[in-house]
Amino acid sequence: MGSALALLSAALFAVAAIIVRRGMRGSTAITATLISIVTNLVALWVLAALSGGIGLLTLPAVAMLLAAGLFAPALARFTYYEAMNRIGVARASTISNTTPIFAAVLAVPVLGEHVSWPLAVGTVLVVLGLALTILPDEGTQTGRSWTGTLLALNTAVMASISFMLRKLGLRMLPDAAVAAALTVTGSLLLLLPYAALRSRTQPLRAERPALVLLIVSAVFTTGGFLAYFYALSLSDVVRVTPLSNTTPLFALLLLALFRQEPVRPGTVAGAVLAVAGILFVVSG
Repeated sequence: MGSALALLSAALFAVAAIIVRRGMRGSTAITATLISIVTNLVALWVLAALSGGIGLLTLPAVAMLLAAGLFAPALARFTYYEAMNRIGVARASTISNTTPIFAAVLAVPVLGEHVSWPLAVGTVLVVLGLALTILPDEGTQTGRSWTGTLLALNTAVMASISFMLRKLGLRMLPDAAVAAALTVTGSLLLLLPYAALRSRTQPLRAERPALVLLIVSAVFTTGGFLAYFYALSLSDVVRVTPLSNTTPLFALLLLALFRQEPVRPGTVAGAVLAVAGILFVVSG
């Protein structure tokens, strides 16, 4: 069940990514991040109240989950949006989706999790498959941007740290809805002062069509968060992370289905590797 929920979260985030990319044509990265986080916050706290898990709150769990939110989704999502603007969706996604590697390295000493050989092989296959699937043809690449590359890599590192803290928080507070709500609250606490400072040079802006798209995208990310936290409550980080990071694969499948985009040989090879990796992870 944990593996299925992790894949569901990836699919939901894929839909959100496609929508937010369109929405950002009439908005900015910080505006898109703020709208997404606020929408997530309202929806998740409503669900948390309905779940009855608020009574399980303890100070250590609250502190742990708020800290997780400081790393991701706010900062991780914002650096990803900035990287996407600088080096494009393909390269930004490829670099930021090295998260499973960092998560596996951290999960063993921090969480005491065990990485079996099928999990290790599957994680590597998923990362390699995503790289092949997302990377554009050599002839279509533009000039490199080291700033964009570092921003995308920073996204992967921050997300990995956040995953560790989320798992520790779930061990103290076994309610996925409340844990997700607290994590997003931590993100907003850090994002609001940053947005206020940034607005002096880059005012918040969202045209009406963009605003609608960004809110719809945030609804899908809310579902993605819930599915991810339920998956994390049922399975280890080393198993959930590579599966939940198959978002680009789902995004490409959706684009191919609804926009009839051409499928490159590299995309097919990457999809095969990613699916093989998923099977290894699930069996491990």
